[in-house]
Amino acid sequence: MAQAGKFNPLLWVVALAIINGAWYGVAGGEAKHEINDQQHSTEDRTIDISSVFGLDKEISVTFSVQFFKVSSDSGNASWKITDENGQLIAKWQGSIDQEQGWEGTLSPGTYVINTTMDEGLLTEQNLYIKPFENLRLEGHLLLSLGLIILAFLEPIVKKNIAKIIPKQYPQTPKLKKNPFKDNDDGMPENDQFHDDDPWRSPTID
Repeated sequence: MAQAGKFNPLLWVVALAIINGAWYGVAGGEAKHEINDQQHSTEDRTIDISSVFGLDKEISVTFSVQFFKVSSDSGNASWKITDENGQLIAKWQGSIDQEQGWEGTLSPGTYVINTTMDEGLLTEQNLYIKPFENLRLEGHLLLSLGLIILAFLEPIVKKNIAKIIPKQYPQTPKLKKNPFKDNDDGMPENDQFHDDDPWRSPTID
């Protein structure tokens, strides 16, 4: 068992594993942006991709698309993603029975998703964004380095604090209480007599 105040490498190794495990879970998380649903479909949808920590690094995205026949014998549709300058990022065109989605990366900015389909078709489209996926490695390195630095600084900080506290808050000697000292507080019968005669007559009410 480690003594109190001693540097314990095992605890820091455990802490390193915990924070990296937590970051692994966070980095894999995704945010859902609804583009179209079956009840509310529009041909053009504008979305904004925000930067992470102010960086211009590309963000991993997955574009999920499904088309549904309602009252149509034909089944042709298309979609395309363009940036704010009109530059084509991704597109698809064909039968709704074919593969329809897309996975890739998008830089922070504004994008337009244009969807066209035959009459009698409905669509459901969602853009899943993983904001920390492309920062996974950097996150592991920064968290690990920060914890290692903290582990080396901890003994120094504790030592300095131990020196500062006695100077700011000097200890004063405590007065020892005499356990045999008389205490007449709370005895009203003694308040009626103030003479020093130990053989005084008892009082009769």
